[in-house]
Amino acid sequence: MSQALSIGTLLRLPDITPERLQFLRQAGLECCQLARVGEDWLHGQQGADNSAALMRLLAEHAIKAVSVFLSFPAQRFTADGGGFGLTPPQPRAGRIASACRQMLWARQHHIDFITCHVGKMPAHGDNDYQQLIDDLRQVARFANENGQRFLFETGPESAHELQQTFNDIGMDNVGVNFDPANLLIYNQDDPADFLSLLADRVGVVHCKDGRRPEQTGHMGKETPLGKGDTRFAELLAQLVGHGFRGPLIIERELPLGPEQQRDVAEAIAWLKQLRQLLLNA
Repeated sequence: MSQALSIGTLLRLPDITPERLQFLRQAGLECCQLARVGEDWLHGQQGADNSAALMRLLAEHAIKAVSVFLSFPAQRFTADGGGFGLTPPQPRAGRIASACRQMLWARQHHIDFITCHVGKMPAHGDNDYQQLIDDLRQVARFANENGQRFLFETGPESAHELQQTFNDIGMDNVGVNFDPANLLIYNQDDPADFLSLLADRVGVVHCKDGRRPEQTGHMGKETPLGKGDTRFAELLAQLVGHGFRGPLIIERELPLGPEQQRDVAEAIAWLKQLRQLLLNA
């Protein structure tokens, strides 16, 4: 039986080393979300061999892969959310094909949560919107046939926009990878208000903190967990009250090094204390 509220972090495949996994395991890490599942792991016999070696390495350190964060080349993250994910029409077909390959890879390794920065949705009712909904429905059906949930990473969309999108897609396996820091960084809904509408759709939580932008048209700033404006402990209590028991994935978007390691280790310790309080309440 899986640990309720298992504590993990986001690991980009090219950055995974035995030394890093040993550090994380000693810090108390239990699971992970994998990102940048590229051709070196997807294609041919070499990809299969690399993937098998990766899974052996994770198993040796007792770290379970629970989610894949879909990655696409040549993405550009902007304040309006318009240049990344599956929303841009021109690269969409290629990105959907890549997404399906990554989902098949995840299924081979018994990974049930698929997370994606879908991107900024067109206005509801536009022709572009309806075409995107049709395309996302196909992606969600593909995930469903794999036994997977397809989760929108929170970012440039409001809770009401996401709720409308989910209703229009019409698939029960579509949900949210809840990143409260992103809601502030993109200057969107208050995270607690977001959960009031969509808590039942949350499959994975990104444990990340941040602050709103200081100027219009800019993005906000990330902070170490517990040192921003998300009120993360209150949010997790709100989620647990709704029955959430899924993975807690620490995301600290700093270059690899001592500061990032320290922040992740401190977040693991803090989350373990918070988990004990919430599950024993």
